[in-house]
Amino acid sequence: MFFNKSPFLRLTFPFILGIVSYHYLGDYLQIGSFLPICLFIFYMILWKINSLRFNPLMACLAIIMLFSFGFLRLQDHRLDSEASHILWQKGAIEAYEGIVIEEPVEKARSVNLRLNVKRAYIDRQWQVVTGLVNLYVSKEAGDSISYGDWLLVKGAPEQSGAPSNPGEFDFANYLVYNNMFHQQFAGNDFVRLGGSTPNLLKARSIQLRKFCKDRLVRHIDNAEVRSVMLAIVLGIKNELDNDLQGAFSASGAMHVLAVSGLHVGIIYAIILLSFKWLRVDQRKGRWWIAIISILALWCYAFLTGLSPSVLRAVTMFSFIALAKAMNRNGNIYNTLAASAFLLLWYNPYLIMSVGFQLSYLAVFGIVYLQPKFYQLFTINNYLLDKIWAITCVSLAAQVATAPLSMLYFHQFPTYFLISNLFIIPAAFIMLIMGLFMLVFSSIPFVGEGLGWLIEIFVQLVNTLVYFVRDLPGSTLEGIRITTGETWLVYTVFIFLILLFYKRRFSYLILSFGVACVFAISQIDLRKDYLHSSTFRLLDVSNTSVADFRYSSHSRLLADSIFKADQNKRRFHFEPGRLLAGSNLRPEDDKLPLVSRDFMGNKVVCFRGETFFFLQNPLPPVTIKYEALTVDHLVVSHNAVRDLDTVVDKLDFGDLLIDTSNKSYVAQKLIKQAARLDLTAHSIQRHGYFEKLWND
Repeated sequence: MFFNKSPFLRLTFPFILGIVSYHYLGDYLQIGSFLPICLFIFYMILWKINSLRFNPLMACLAIIMLFSFGFLRLQDHRLDSEASHILWQKGAIEAYEGIVIEEPVEKARSVNLRLNVKRAYIDRQWQVVTGLVNLYVSKEAGDSISYGDWLLVKGAPEQSGAPSNPGEFDFANYLVYNNMFHQQFAGNDFVRLGGSTPNLLKARSIQLRKFCKDRLVRHIDNAEVRSVMLAIVLGIKNELDNDLQGAFSASGAMHVLAVSGLHVGIIYAIILLSFKWLRVDQRKGRWWIAIISILALWCYAFLTGLSPSVLRAVTMFSFIALAKAMNRNGNIYNTLAASAFLLLWYNPYLIMSVGFQLSYLAVFGIVYLQPKFYQLFTINNYLLDKIWAITCVSLAAQVATAPLSMLYFHQFPTYFLISNLFIIPAAFIMLIMGLFMLVFSSIPFVGEGLGWLIEIFVQLVNTLVYFVRDLPGSTLEGIRITTGETWLVYTVFIFLILLFYKRRFSYLILSFGVACVFAISQIDLRKDYLHSSTFRLLDVSNTSVADFRYSSHSRLLADSIFKADQNKRRFHFEPGRLLAGSNLRPEDDKLPLVSRDFMGNKVVCFRGETFFFLQNPLPPVTIKYEALTVDHLVVSHNAVRDLDTVVDKLDFGDLLIDTSNKSYVAQKLIKQAARLDLTAHSIQRHGYFEKLWND
């Protein structure tokens, strides 16, 4: 009955299954375009016959048809299906030209560009080549690049590889989801040839966002306040520092800093409240309300640079506005499914987007669960009733998104109910003040006054966010669940909802059974690590990073710069610790290591084996010192430039060369080790090194 009232739900699920199937099984499963055509003809014949006995067969045909549409839509969407794509070029690419199709993103030490390649210099001639390249250029040279610039880049883009370290984020897969298969670190090896406008609407949108950014920057002096307002109003997040982002994340308020469904929902709510205050007849003027709402929402999307997350949310709320105008309020699920279907038809890979998944789950949770939570208590006090309503919204959204958030972000904010009591109303106020600033700041003294009010208010909000973060146990960190376990958690939630909805004891038994399967899976996931030890030498650019683990206790050996760099730790180091169920922060390390100094270098004994970390060159052979025998020689910081000078002084089992060495030094040592018949492992060439002991 539920699916009969929601036809787009029936359309969307097999369509999504087809998309996912092509992504994972496209190399093994082939579907021709003739299949859905034949199925459609057969379906229409059965429909013309109009016999009830064919209904099950027609349903199966429709499901297979929609599955095929999803499969073929992603096949057509992927750029690598074209013969001219970079992937299929056999000759060596010496240079290539392309257009910058997204606004440049400033990183800590570089500028990130998305380049649409038009042609490449291969075998001494220019050839038509297609594809997208994730390009990094130096910060100095990249500051002058804009959307639409035509660049000539020297060198060849490289196909993105697998993760460099255990558990590390699969950036290559992320690029595939964005239809990119190559990247390059070009530095200064490029030339700007000119400019063009790939999309006039997007170009004007980017210009407007820059203009609005300048207005906010001009009237807000406090850097922290300014970064929050830029994120909330315009979706510009590159000015947020790590500490502030960490505070919002730990307090469960991170969604406020990402312009998406919450912000678009606030804009939509403001529009509806405005019509209510103006006493516009909601029934007679429903089409005017819908038209004005949709126009206002798309104007806001234009203001934010037409970013994908905002376009997603605006499309969703546009469908909701149309449904209200058509008196289809009773079936919000069908409206949501229709918007999702349209978005996925436009870009099938949105189904792999974390933002897309969380947005729709949050809205579904609010629509379905919030009324049920709200009806649990009747509160007569107006203020307490509003507090309870906000609490129900937060709880519904969190229940719907928590398993997926833990899968992707490996943490859970325990005080999310407290933080959302003030952060949701605060986001409403901050967004309104920001929009007022953009509209009225040119009036004398108004911009200064609004800037002063914004600074006071946002500083108060930030203080509350820091307060929640600093509460004991504010964040459960180090949560590791698999994709299968995420589905198990959602299954438990569904059975519990059915238990309260249908009042059948069998659903409690089922939820308990699935919960037991989840617990067994978690125990099985951990047991191998609890009874083992590892030594890892990680692949971190220009840095020596060694990690020892015994059961769930670990010890990091790295320089202070790496330990203080939260971004590098989060990307390269913490995923491996997470896999083993060990602590994430180096300052919490509890594994004792037996070590001693040898000629300014460290010798470590672990699990009956000796590791010699050679970071400083050994003194010349003319100086007498004790002989040293080790199992593993770890060379760092170019301490060894000629292996012949070391073999006479040390007796070692294998040679490990980390990434703090120059590439030419590492290559030379590898060649010398082969000549001397020594076992050698270069992190730059062979990837991270791991030694495993099982108890």
